[in-house]
Amino acid sequence: MAIELGSLKESNEFLNLLMDNITSAVFLVDKDIRVQQFNDSFKKLLSKSEAELVNKLCGNALGCSFAVDENQLCGKTSNCGSCILRDSLFRAFLDNVPTFKAMLRRDFYIGGQKISKHFRFSSIYLTYRNEEMVLVVVDDMTELETQRLWLMEKQRRLDEDLESAAEIQKSLLPVSFPKVDNCHFAARFIPCDQVGGDIYNVFELDNDRIVIYMIDVSGHGVPAAMVTVSVSQMLSPTTGYFCDSTGSRSTDCERELASPKRVLETLDFNYPVERFDKYFTMSYVVLNHRESTLLSCSAGHPPPILLRSDGQIEFLDQGGSIVGLGGPVPFEEEIKTLSGGDKIVFYTDGLTEYSTGNGELYGIERLEKLLRNLTTSSAEDISEIIVNSLMEFGHNNPPSDDIALVVVDFDGPYSHVQAKGSNSIIQR
Repeated sequence: MAIELGSLKESNEFLNLLMDNITSAVFLVDKDIRVQQFNDSFKKLLSKSEAELVNKLCGNALGCSFAVDENQLCGKTSNCGSCILRDSLFRAFLDNVPTFKAMLRRDFYIGGQKISKHFRFSSIYLTYRNEEMVLVVVDDMTELETQRLWLMEKQRRLDEDLESAAEIQKSLLPVSFPKVDNCHFAARFIPCDQVGGDIYNVFELDNDRIVIYMIDVSGHGVPAAMVTVSVSQMLSPTTGYFCDSTGSRSTDCERELASPKRVLETLDFNYPVERFDKYFTMSYVVLNHRESTLLSCSAGHPPPILLRSDGQIEFLDQGGSIVGLGGPVPFEEEIKTLSGGDKIVFYTDGLTEYSTGNGELYGIERLEKLLRNLTTSSAEDISEIIVNSLMEFGHNNPPSDDIALVVVDFDGPYSHVQAKGSNSIIQR
């Protein structure tokens, strides 16, 4: 014979079965804040017998550390005036105000040991056998809360590490450009929210030659930044790495310069992907501003754009595979002769892959079209116009990847030089 639901709810046997088999600790307190009824989970939570709990004041029953350490009854300790549990009980009795999922963080004596606990409790006023009571439901959230706090601390430390890595990355960028009469430089760096691996540098190798390189390490975060730092140190102009001679200073490179091809081959050998779990793309150029030549080599990087003074565009696309793969595609280099008014634009793929958010990319075609109208503009103006165009296209949305941009404006041979203003770097 089926039992009706109403009859089941009225069954004391059913209610006792329900109370003793739920994992939440449940207890009833009277108007004197004394524990009167409780389920088995309440006893297990506090590791106490029924005799140690029944008719005991709430704080003493729970083993509140203030009551134990101060040897006081609940209601007489130094903490009772600010106890959130005690306050919820009084509000329930006086104003019939329930409490839902409040957190009680405190030390309790359980099994004779002082233990920090995170209890989540709810309370509600009711009458039981014509007596006013407050029902309290308690869940032990200590393990989850401990994990949450641990994760928060871990995230805080990670954020600090990322901030430090971002500062290191920014410190590697040049603060000024070479002061050369017939060349002018400008740059922009727009970092994404995460630490990336974009880096560039422009420096004088000797009286005639300027090195310009741009690197984009795969991935984000501290590992990418560490590779960036390492490569940047290896390419420092004071290491002598650019010389095939035994000279230890950049001025010694007047004897023999390591070609762009040789530089990329050496980096490819020293940074195998299996060792660092990272690879990087790179454009490397040696600008001889006295002889008006540009010697370049790229490793899987977006090719620098050579914007001629007549609006024609050439790509410096000779090179090989990305750095770290062991040279499956041999590196090749090319040389270009520059004329007065030519510009060279270096960039990372964060620029051309900048998105509106709906999947449309800024793209190389849009960049080419923009540049063809900037043949008479200065390096500073070109860099500013490109960034403004980019931000307008993407509605100023933050980029998902670092954006690095370097623009070189070549006036021509020394005999035809006309001053065009100062060099500048702007970082956002």
